Formats: sequence, C-alpha cells, structure tokens
Amino acid sequence: MSTVDAKQLRTALYPILAEVSGQPLERIDGALRLDEDLQLDSLKRIEVVSRISEKYEFDPDVDTILELRTVDDVIRLMEDVLRPA
Repeated sequence: MSTVDAKQLRTALYPILAEVSGQPLERIDGALRLDEDLQLDSLKRIEVVSRISEKYEFDPDVDTILELRTVDDVIRLMEDVLRPA
C-alpha cells in the first residue's frame, strides 16, 4: 500500500462529503462536525467512509466510524489505517 498524505486524502474525501451531505464542495473543511454541520447520520457516515475505503482499499470498523465526530477525525482515521507498517 502506498503512502498518502492528508492533502491527498482531503482531495479524495471532500467531494464525497459534499455529495452525500448536499453541501457545496467549497464549504467542506476539516473542522466541520459530521452530525451538526453536515447533517450526516450514522448511515451517511458509514456511506462516506465506505466509499473512500473502496478507493484506498481498507476495511474500517463500523464502531470506529460511528465514533467519528469531525471531518478531520475521518482524515486521521484514514491516515492511521493507511500508515505503512
């Protein structure tokens, strides 16, 4: 698995967040809260992480996904999962 940085992850994740949340892409940033700001309930959070996990080929735990609170939390999860061993 190749190394990816936070910028690459944001470039891949933000359009998915915009599509699923219905928010304009330019409004998406790391500090946004998934529930309160983007209106992503648990099913939509799972959809977002599932879609990005298909691109980067990782299998996140559902309980971990449900604990994510902000866009930056999603980025940190992806960085942790994709960090070379």
